Amino acid sequence: MKHLPLLSAILAVLLFGCGRDSSKPGSYSPYEKVFASGKPISFGEDADIYLFAGAENLERSAAVLDSSLTRKILLTDEEQYFNLIAKGIGEIDDYLKYKNLLLLGTLDGTDGVSVHLKQSLAPDLVAKVRQSGAELLVVKNEYVRDQLILYLLASDSARLLELTRQRADQLFGYYLERYQQRLGYQVYKDQVVPEGFFKDRPFTIQVPVRYQIFADDRKGRFLSYIFQPTQPSRATPDKYISVYYEAMPENQVDADWIYAKRQELGKQYFNGDRIRDSRFTSERSAIAGHEGWRLYGHWINPDLGGGVGGAFQTFAFWHAPTRTAFLVDNIVYFPDGAKLPAILELGVISQSLAVK
Repeated sequence: MKHLPLLSAILAVLLFGCGRDSSKPGSYSPYEKVFASGKPISFGEDADIYLFAGAENLERSAAVLDSSLTRKILLTDEEQYFNLIAKGIGEIDDYLKYKNLLLLGTLDGTDGVSVHLKQSLAPDLVAKVRQSGAELLVVKNEYVRDQLILYLLASDSARLLELTRQRADQLFGYYLERYQQRLGYQVYKDQVVPEGFFKDRPFTIQVPVRYQIFADDRKGRFLSYIFQPTQPSRATPDKYISVYYEAMPENQVDADWIYAKRQELGKQYFNGDRIRDSRFTSERSAIAGHEGWRLYGHWINPDLGGGVGGAFQTFAFWHAPTRTAFLVDNIVYFPDGAKLPAILELGVISQSLAVK
């Protein structure tokens, strides 16, 4: 399974340094300024990226773009982050109000996309490409309130292909960051659990009030929240977010520690849930500004109803100033649907953890 350190890096910066809006008690709104509220609403799905490129440039760059933007993650099954949808330049006016656009062109090109870029981009940007030979240009909220347009513009096709290869991971990172910002914006339309609730705990975390307490074991240093639909529904996932901490004089947090601790917590608090061996990935990761580890994959409980399961991700790090290990766990139970959007949403909430 291909590790995705870029995902961890993006998660680490999304919320680190953002705080509660003191002018609105109970609110947490680090994403409001990301979107241009005065512009029209955007169209399209969060995971759909519309690609515009001339036939030659599309043929040469398709494999690189496809391997990066349509990469998959193994949860209960493989799930794809983005859908790359090629369109002709004749349709550009129909898609200028969509969320995710990607345009590729060259200064010496005569194809419709290249001509469009040379005519529509600001002259100083085109001049910059003439000087450097190739540029990735990032434009946000140009036509609608929630939009990301990425331009790959180069002097010729060879430089364009080189640019595409060099920036493939960066393209994925930009679109994933925007996806997570959208999820965070929606999540934090709700108020959050009052800060006073965490008065006697060594941390705070910005959990929306629609999540209910699942377990609060002060002695065991474990707190867990759950979101479930008010009416049982196979169209809405159950989502859990939990925080555990323990004293640790020296840093022992690694992939083995997080695996063993998560197995222990699953047995104690989740009726025997456990990580499905050979169906998980471990990687170095940052969580809430702290370097640590992340495990993600497939959890199962063979003792419940003949066997149930879902997706999970677990972050952990050692906090040197307080000599404490922290673990933040996310669980999704959604038999009939994709788990990745919920995992990303829970990851955004997890990044709001703050150690006192």
